[in-house]
Amino acid sequence: MPIITLAAIDPQTRPAGLKTVMLVSDTSVLHMLGNGAVSGAILTLDNALSVNTVTDGDYCLAMILDRSLGADAVLVKEGWSWQSDTTISVGMEDSTLARYMLSRWLEHEQIPASAVIPRILLPTQHIAAFTNGQTDAIVTYQPFVERLRSRGAKVIFDSSTENVAVLNVLIVRKAVWPRAEPRVQQLKTKLWPQALTRLRQRDEAFWQGLSELTELTTDGLELALEGIQFVDLADQENAMQRLLAHDMPATSEYLIASGVHESIVPLTPCGASQ
Repeated sequence: MPIITLAAIDPQTRPAGLKTVMLVSDTSVLHMLGNGAVSGAILTLDNALSVNTVTDGDYCLAMILDRSLGADAVLVKEGWSWQSDTTISVGMEDSTLARYMLSRWLEHEQIPASAVIPRILLPTQHIAAFTNGQTDAIVTYQPFVERLRSRGAKVIFDSSTENVAVLNVLIVRKAVWPRAEPRVQQLKTKLWPQALTRLRQRDEAFWQGLSELTELTTDGLELALEGIQFVDLADQENAMQRLLAHDMPATSEYLIASGVHESIVPLTPCGASQ
C-alpha cells in the first residue's frame, strides 16, 4: 500500500515503464497474473508459492515488502464462541491466504474442519455479511480488519500468533525479469524508501492519500499499521535469507499438510535462477 499511495499522490516518482495497479482482492490479483495482464504482483508468501506451483515455477522473488504481525485476522461478533454441537459460517476470500489463516485458527482452537461452512466473499463484501448476520466469523486482512472492528467486530485470532508466517512479497515472471529488472531496482531502491520515509514522518499528503485508499480514519490507519512490519532496503538481504531458510519451508510444509497442494515449487530470488 505505501508504494501504491506514493505513486498515486506523486506520479513522477514512479519509474518510467512501471505501472502500478491496486486491486480490491487477492483473487483479482491472481486472475490478472493468470491471464498475463500483469508481469508481477505483490502477494502474500503462501499465495505466491501457490501461483509458482500451479505454473510449475514461472516466477521469482524480487523483493520482500512486509511481515504481518496482526494485520491478518479472524473476527467475530462480541460474545460469540463456538459450541461443539454447532457449525460455523465463515466468510472468506477464495485464496490460499484465507485458507491458510482459517486452518491455523482451527488448529489453534482445536476446532474440526468439518464444523466450518465456508462462505466465499470478496473483502468488500465482508462488512455487509458481518452486519447482516450472514456469517459467524470473517477471515480477512487490513484495512478490512479495521473497518470491521469499527463496526463492533472482535479479533479472536491473528497473524501475530506464534508459527503463523504471513509476508508480502513481490514476484515477477521469470520470462520478463531481464527487461523488468532495472525498473524493479528503481522501485526497490528509490520508490520504496521514499514511501516508507513519508509514512514514518507522517507526511500530511501521504497520510491523506493512504487514508483515502484504505477508507480508514487517521486513528483507524494507525491501528492498522501497528500490525505491519515493513522491510527497509537495508534489511532486504537478511529478510530474504530468513524467508528462504525458514518462512518458505515452513509455509510450504503447512500448505502440503493442509491439503492445498500435494507438493510446492519453491521460489528463488530473481536473477539467481535466470
